[in-house]
Amino acid sequence: QAEAQVMGKGGQRGGKEGYGQGRGEAKGGQSWAAGGRSSPGSKGDGQSKGSGGKGGKTRSPWSFIPVGGAEDPLGLGALAAQIPEAWIDHQHGGRPEKDKLHVTFLLRMADVMHLERLERICSEAAPTVLEVSELFLERVDRIRDAEVYCIGVSFSSPGLRTLKEAWLQEEASDAARRVHNPYPTSDGHVSLAYVLSSAWSEANHFVRANCKVFDGQSLTVREIIYENEQREPMTLRFLGEGGGTASQEVMQIDGSVLEGGGQILRNSLAYSAILGYPVCVKNIRAKRKTPGLAAQHLECFNLVRDVSSAKLTGAKLQSCEVTFSPQKLRDGGYEADPKTAGAITLMVQASLFPLAFAGGTSEVNLKGGTDVDFSPPLDFLERVLAPSIQKMGVKLEVTCDKRGFFPKGGGSVNLFVHGLNEPLKPIVLAERGNVTKVEVICYATPYDGWFDPEEVRRVEDEFEPWLRDELSDKGAKAPKVLLRCEPAPPPDDRTNKAGCQIVVETSKGGLFHGSGAVQDGPKGARGPSYYEIWGYAAQEALGPLKAQLASGAAFDDHLVDQLILPASLAKGTSKLLAGKELSLHAQTAVFIAEQMVPGVKFRTTHPTPNVTLLECDGIGRSPGAAAISGPSQGSPANTVEALLAAGSLGGNPTLLADLKNDLSQFAAHFEVKAEALPQQDRIRVSNCATPYRAAECKAELEKILSFYGFSDVRWQP
Repeated sequence: QAEAQVMGKGGQRGGKEGYGQGRGEAKGGQSWAAGGRSSPGSKGDGQSKGSGGKGGKTRSPWSFIPVGGAEDPLGLGALAAQIPEAWIDHQHGGRPEKDKLHVTFLLRMADVMHLERLERICSEAAPTVLEVSELFLERVDRIRDAEVYCIGVSFSSPGLRTLKEAWLQEEASDAARRVHNPYPTSDGHVSLAYVLSSAWSEANHFVRANCKVFDGQSLTVREIIYENEQREPMTLRFLGEGGGTASQEVMQIDGSVLEGGGQILRNSLAYSAILGYPVCVKNIRAKRKTPGLAAQHLECFNLVRDVSSAKLTGAKLQSCEVTFSPQKLRDGGYEADPKTAGAITLMVQASLFPLAFAGGTSEVNLKGGTDVDFSPPLDFLERVLAPSIQKMGVKLEVTCDKRGFFPKGGGSVNLFVHGLNEPLKPIVLAERGNVTKVEVICYATPYDGWFDPEEVRRVEDEFEPWLRDELSDKGAKAPKVLLRCEPAPPPDDRTNKAGCQIVVETSKGGLFHGSGAVQDGPKGARGPSYYEIWGYAAQEALGPLKAQLASGAAFDDHLVDQLILPASLAKGTSKLLAGKELSLHAQTAVFIAEQMVPGVKFRTTHPTPNVTLLECDGIGRSPGAAAISGPSQGSPANTVEALLAAGSLGGNPTLLADLKNDLSQFAAHFEVKAEALPQQDRIRVSNCATPYRAAECKAELEKILSFYGFSDVRWQP
């Protein structure tokens, strides 16, 4: 048996981009292990003879999970039998029999203590799941005397990964661990056949035609087989009674409500990973033009899966339903690459707090877009979000190797997340204060990495007083303006883009952000200069930025929804002063928190007509705390009832008809059921999705009843 190396994103699964790689390319992603990078590898470049696989000369003891046999539970043998004999390279591996289809667990287990340790771990383990990840075709790099390709199947199993890590922890060093587990980024694979290079085209077509055969296929693993030097097998059964998330009720989340997009996915994933119970997100982006998972969303799932050793079901492009079952959060090295211009900052939203709650220090390499439409730019993450969550106890460092833009992406960012050792602190941003500081970053990716010093001087001389005047508070001391013109690393030598980011800081610690659309950089003597491009971008950023500052809010509107998740987990009460109405993203964040965080409480008030104060009593979640059960989903929907004075609804048919018409529009707007009950002099609003939505409905219903002149109103609850 020649077991193949599976390199991949986040150190867990294959890094191959597709089934149709160019001939002769053994593509593998860069893996992360023990906090650092290892070299690229590929499926089909694996265990050599004598290292513990079948047929080895040294007959070193090893352990494995059989996945074939007479019953062929996954259909691997049946698919292998469909591979034409003419393709098979019998000199370099051939086609293994069904009873030789094994997934390697550990190699070189020669010491008697190795077997005793495995027996102990298996005796405490519960049955776990081995899930098929993908069918692949890749060149076998270890074979030097011929060009040979492997058709195989890769697997994912967080449960087996956890068992393997428990065994390896008792080894003395990383070097010793690699002896037994030379491919730490792999959950395993099975080689179905080794094919001749002359059959590559037909084999590639075969893999493409059958790539959906194993969708959703999995196998319950109840035992591991150990073989000694004489190849005598010993069966080690899993005797534990279970644990983790296997018996927990799966929380159901409707991915189409409110914002109805990626934010529901990201927050649901983060809560599930941190709190330790499974979640199923249905109707993913159901109301969008292209429903289901896009590449960026899929990569969010994969990244958080790796951080939490989770089992993931249904995670593929365009999928509208995914189930996520976390196990243990782990710090370490991870990476994610959607191979598109998908926003890096949105992948950060999904993974940041699971990484923080994992403890230790984690490094994450993210690829994609740093400055793309409909998502926060990288400077917002670095200069607004990072300093804000540092007040809550999370230290985040950001370095940018390359900027990435639509449509190709190509950006590369490294995050260093310093984990928590105590619960998050609450954050209080409840006063606007005066503008005290304005930071302006004029960046570009010039072909030669150089700016004209005279142009830079002109920008500094003219922009600083202009922006100081525009952003000063009337009657207050003028803010300090810091302006920098920065050459930024481009994704390639053909990309020249330019943009402007503005960050405003107030005396009360609030941060506001504004940015203009990214523009193409100068193209020779003709066309706009950097001075003109940056001026246009700054002017474009000023409008929304000044409107936010004038609203009375204490900090940036786009930061509100990103602080709701940590506030819900913090120990204490957070206070966030937002604009006149909470944004749809903020409402969605509150909705998901109320659905998924048992005990969290939100309150909204309006200190003045133009601002909303959102208060959140967090649950004080500690890093390393045991998994909890999800909130009960069997409780009745939130209901609000208005009890009117006797006879209020029975004596005026015209008024009642008008009221019913208004209640109909009210119900459609809030997506609830609203009804007038004349015989009871009662108005009932039911099917409110969350307590927060119920409070909103009550506030609006008060206005309606006031309009109709009903003053003596009692409320339930």
